[in-house]
Amino acid sequence: MVRIRQAGLHDAGVLTDLRCAFLEEELKQQLPEGFADQLRGWIEDAVPEGRLLAWLAEVEGRVAGCVMVHPYTHVPSAYFRQGVGWYVLNMYVKRVHRRQGAAAALLAAVGAAAREREVDSLNLHSTAAGHKLYERFGFGTSVDAMNMTLHQDVIGLSEGEPGSWRRVAG
Repeated sequence: MVRIRQAGLHDAGVLTDLRCAFLEEELKQQLPEGFADQLRGWIEDAVPEGRLLAWLAEVEGRVAGCVMVHPYTHVPSAYFRQGVGWYVLNMYVKRVHRRQGAAAALLAAVGAAAREREVDSLNLHSTAAGHKLYERFGFGTSVDAMNMTLHQDVIGLSEGEPGSWRRVAG
């Protein structure tokens, strides 16, 4: 049975490990030396400041996966009445626990927390493998979203799909 709990600062190590696994396994990124330490420091700063919310899925007392959320503000409008959105990132379930409901339970927890806090919208970039799950939860594909990477050594548009970007030698 899958148990979901909100992660805290004491979970920074496991969140770091799961984020690195997601980037390497799912997005095929080659992480630079020292990246995990840098990421853990970022998580340790972001969680108490409220810049990162995270939930963990546990199966038989062991971490099976996670989802992270980056809250952001938005100029209010008729559709964004509160001026608050959540960017959902790093939905990751370890391979051995996939197709057992952990991802759906994580997403349900995020949705419940967002509704409770009157968040206007949830946004994400989906991998091809996760697309159907997000659609089942009510996410729709946007045709007007665009982004631009501002690092000189990276070519590509999105972190959300393997092969959509690459690091330039130099």
